[in-house]
Amino acid sequence: MIKYYIFTLILAIITALWEIQVEGRNGWAKQLPTFRINVFFRTLLGGKPLTGYHIYLLLLFITVFHGGFINELGSLKTELKVLGLVSWFFVVEDALWFMFNPHYTWRRFRKQQIDWHLRWFLGLPYTYWWGMIIGTILLILGGK
Repeated sequence: MIKYYIFTLILAIITALWEIQVEGRNGWAKQLPTFRINVFFRTLLGGKPLTGYHIYLLLLFITVFHGGFINELGSLKTELKVLGLVSWFFVVEDALWFMFNPHYTWRRFRKQQIDWHLRWFLGLPYTYWWGMIIGTILLILGGK
C-alpha cells in the first residue's frame, strides 16, 4: 500500500501547484465561471458552497484513483481503499495549496486569513478533520 500513499502525495503536490495556477489567491473557485450549489452541501463542506469546478475535480480524481486498482475493481475492499485514498488526497492537496501558494503560505494558514473555510477545529478547517477521519476509516476497512 505504501506505493499508493506515495502516489497520492505526488498527485496532491502536482494538483495543488496546478490549482494555484488556476485559482491564484481566490481559493474555492471564488472567481471561476462555475455554478454553485448553496443549499444542502454547505453543511457537509464546512460552510462552503459546492461548485461545478469541484464536482468535476472530484469525479476526475475518483476515476484516476480507480485506474491504479484496475485489476482489483469489483471488490468492496478495493472500493473502500480507493475512496479512502481519495478522501486523504483532497485533504493533503488542499493543505499543500496553501503551503505552496505565494498569496498565503503556511504562515497565513489561519481562519482569519481564509474566508472560504468558515469552520475550524484545533487549527484546521472542519472539512480536513472529516476527510482524515473518513479516509482513515475507509482505508482500515479496505485493509490499508
